[in-house]
Amino acid sequence: MINLLKAQYCAALLTACMALQTNAQEAHTSQQALMIDQSEQVESQTERSEVRASEWGLSALEWDRYEALMAGRRGILSPGLDPLTALGVEARTEQERRRYAELQARFEYERIERELAYQQSYDEAIARIAGDKPRIATFSMQPPVSGRADPGLLGLLTAPARHDVVVALSGCDACGNTVMELVAEGRALNVWVTDSDGDDGKIRRWASDLGIPTERVTSGAITLNHGAGLGAGQTLPLVRLRR
Repeated sequence: MINLLKAQYCAALLTACMALQTNAQEAHTSQQALMIDQSEQVESQTERSEVRASEWGLSALEWDRYEALMAGRRGILSPGLDPLTALGVEARTEQERRRYAELQARFEYERIERELAYQQSYDEAIARIAGDKPRIATFSMQPPVSGRADPGLLGLLTAPARHDVVVALSGCDACGNTVMELVAEGRALNVWVTDSDGDDGKIRRWASDLGIPTERVTSGAITLNHGAGLGAGQTLPLVRLRR
């Protein structure tokens, strides 16, 4: 009887040890699976951040700083602010400020160039399809005779915040008139000069002669930019309402 009890006790003890070992293995396996899942999530998040950062010419660290800024006070003050503007406004050094200003200027130039190219293709397509038939609310960047931009139906619905204006310093009397009419209306403008030859002085003298308020340029309500190649083959000025 004693031997039988000993045998039963040993069997029970062995079973308990095996159960403990199995539970420990299962816990270790679960912990490993959790760590792998968390690691994959971190890697996936890092990859997404790198992709988003590259779209703006930024590094992953810069993108992380942008997200941190938008999660704090800057995001409350300026919800939806783009990465370049947010990082530029919150730049910690003059070198950082210049870098983001350069990136944003390049980004804006390329955006305008693409939009003008598409606009020209759109106008050509409309001409082929409609011919001389009258059109309603055409999506055109050409300002009407008065010099004011026609927003079209889409512009009326979306209430754009700024105008992009492509002008030439010479051979375009309507350019200066259009710009000054928009200035008089208090519009926010991005002015792109096609024949400045990269000379800041030419643009400054032109703006001064027109009477563009210096304080509005300083505040950023009006920006003056080199725009060589923009609107090639099209009649200037070109005015587009940014949506």
